[in-house]
Amino acid sequence: MSGAAHTTFPATPLVGRDRELASLRAHLDAALVGHGSLVLIGGEAGIGKTALAEATLAEAADRGALVLAGRCYDLSETPPYGPWAEALGRAPRGDELSALPTALLPPEQEGTVLTSQDAIFRSALAYLAALTAGQPLALLLDDLHWADPASLDLLRLLARQLVGRPLLLLATYRADELTRRHPLARLLPLLVREARAQRLDLRPLDEVGLRALVAHYALPSGDEDRLIGHLAGRAEGNPFYTAELLRALDEEGVLRRGPRGWALGDPESAGFPPPVAAGDRGATGAARGAGGAAPRCRRGRRPGGAAAPVGDR
Repeated sequence: MSGAAHTTFPATPLVGRDRELASLRAHLDAALVGHGSLVLIGGEAGIGKTALAEATLAEAADRGALVLAGRCYDLSETPPYGPWAEALGRAPRGDELSALPTALLPPEQEGTVLTSQDAIFRSALAYLAALTAGQPLALLLDDLHWADPASLDLLRLLARQLVGRPLLLLATYRADELTRRHPLARLLPLLVREARAQRLDLRPLDEVGLRALVAHYALPSGDEDRLIGHLAGRAEGNPFYTAELLRALDEEGVLRRGPRGWALGDPESAGFPPPVAAGDRGATGAARGAGGAAPRCRRGRRPGGAAAPVGDR
């Protein structure tokens, strides 16, 4: 085989996710010995879906699996089969592998020209069957709430073919972006029924998780209690916004290192936007800013004032 790009994933500290990591590890264990599965990881923006999935991919790579990832972008930017083309564009090529159709490859790569969806899907399944015959595969489709309908159709078909294959398929999505009429909202129960997919719904961090997140500061107990209270009130257990608050407190000098270690000043003096009111959390993605759901601060802003990112960790 040739042409595979080496995919690496950043080491992201994960706290409060022991149950989810154990579940994903069990699915990875099974896939490595030929029992594939689909895991659907849902939750609000910033809750840690991508970080959790990438931690699993990193472990899969360490254990000898090929890892691939394809991401969806804002609906106005995701082309047909977008996440599949991004993932398969990094996949190996070789005489022992079936040719991939151009529809499932980036525009700059050559493939077989196929026009019917049925032919494209049969070609994709044949390629993945040949690929996983030689090496286990862990494949991530990220931010499926922005996926095009054709990508979802291929996901549904592949999910039904995972039994007996060394293939772990992970898919992340923002649960708060799914209305009843959203294509993915209709697909999720079908994936559970037809492919026995497991759903992991990520919840906000509790106090134990927040304390684990700030443990490296080794604050005096009184300062740690005040910091936990501030973080819980502002970010409400959302890992991304909690980390942004900590970064902003550090930059503002409120959370500072002294000769005797870290200390906390008055976090309310930092001048961050007030926490969003409970009634504002049901706003649409467009109303929440370009970064999608930003449930902790007004108008989709980060705690420090910068715009929230498009990507979701």
